Amino acid sequence: MTLKPLADLRIVETILDSLPMGVYVLDQRRRVRWVNARVMHRLDKDGFVQSKERHCYKEIFKLKRPCRDCAAIRTLQSGRMEHSEIVAEYKGETRHYLVTTALLGRGQEHGLDLNEHELFIIETIQDITYHRKAEDELRRINDFDTAIIQNAPVAIFTIDTSGKFTSVNPALGALSGLGPEAEKTLLGFNWIENSYTVKCGLADHIKRGLKGEAFELQDFPFITYRGKTQNVFMHFRGVPLRGKTGKVEGLLCIIEDTTEKVKAKMELIQNAKMSVIARLMTGVAHELNNPLATIAANSEFAAELLDGVEGDAMGKSQLEELKEYLETIQEQAFRCKNIINDMIDITKKSGVEVREIDLKACLGNLLSVMNFKKQKIHLIDEIAPDLPAIKGDLNAVKQCFMNIFQNAKDAVEGVEDKQIRVRAYECEQAVRVEIADSGIGIHQDILDKIFEPFFSTKDTGKGVGLGLTLCYELINRMGGSIEVDSAFGKGTVFAVTLPLFSPKQQEARE
Repeated sequence: MTLKPLADLRIVETILDSLPMGVYVLDQRRRVRWVNARVMHRLDKDGFVQSKERHCYKEIFKLKRPCRDCAAIRTLQSGRMEHSEIVAEYKGETRHYLVTTALLGRGQEHGLDLNEHELFIIETIQDITYHRKAEDELRRINDFDTAIIQNAPVAIFTIDTSGKFTSVNPALGALSGLGPEAEKTLLGFNWIENSYTVKCGLADHIKRGLKGEAFELQDFPFITYRGKTQNVFMHFRGVPLRGKTGKVEGLLCIIEDTTEKVKAKMELIQNAKMSVIARLMTGVAHELNNPLATIAANSEFAAELLDGVEGDAMGKSQLEELKEYLETIQEQAFRCKNIINDMIDITKKSGVEVREIDLKACLGNLLSVMNFKKQKIHLIDEIAPDLPAIKGDLNAVKQCFMNIFQNAKDAVEGVEDKQIRVRAYECEQAVRVEIADSGIGIHQDILDKIFEPFFSTKDTGKGVGLGLTLCYELINRMGGSIEVDSAFGKGTVFAVTLPLFSPKQQEARE
């Protein structure tokens, strides 16, 4: 086939010859009738000669049968431009070709030196093998990166420049407590506008990150998207995501749970403090015990002697006043002795006898002894009736809860609506006891210090700051934990968790 010797047709032929792709003209039977110069040498180096056997699928793709989903056939049927991708072997290598076909029209319409009434198809073929390989490699890398992110033990997520979540991985669901619902809940949620995120200072760091400043926060106290503190600490990294122009388009956030590390560090610090204090308290206790015992004994002797003194030798009122002074001396001497005993108990690392304890009965007895009703304190008893037995030292358990009840009692002193709520229930192989009061609460600035020795929020003379320290030590020795949550002006909640008693453990111990 040749084009008619017209100037415009020669221009068209020149353009087609210069295209960086194969251009073919096919007849209705899909036989190759014309090719551009780029592919001429592939068909016939000596010049193109029309042949009945020169079907496109044989000449171009070296196939024995017509291509599946043939674009040329679809063009003849639809009259529109059609596309298809052909995979064929070329010189022992799998190649990918993008085929585009369009209806050229009848010979008479285009000056073709052929049957003027026959329809023709123009077909272009591009070798896209390298494009497909690049796409497959990118897809493989993307799938690999996605698998790493989805299975990473650290929380990974991205936020856009407005602060909204754009992607999250499963580890973030575990850290936030949202689980499988994390993606559904968080996508689109604006983190930097959340009031709790602003309050804890995290929003300021994120804003700086979105301005292009990478940041890293060590052991940052984690707050959920709803503002709920979970006693979780995290290592937070923020990495700005930049586009081709260098403009920040988002922030990559990586969170690693460091709770166990922080707890271990805090435990180490607490043990170091206790070690120093133990040496100090032991020395002081031994030095004070003897003089205090002497004071107490001599005050008792003096009181006995006064009992034999006649009222005539000393005024009756003066005698009674002197007796009161002696009783005060005895009372304060024994109080000092009790404080010293508490100091010695804190330093002991043994002496806890673990056994089965009926916690419901124990709590009931302690609450009856406290007699809150007499002091016009409304007690809300929410102790589960089927509360299981725990393992621990009975005396230690009594002492701990007595201290906490006494603290709650002191906390509501002076409050109009005096209320103490005691809730106990089974929770994950343990029993959790929550003691809440309606007192003035504890300020956040000192909340983390209340278990330290000699730290007290009470007025002078009402406590030396050893009660909660003793509770902390004893409960930890029994394998439990004690936590506190308080807001100034809204009361305080102490939560004690003690392990369940197991008969198998008792048999093993015996």
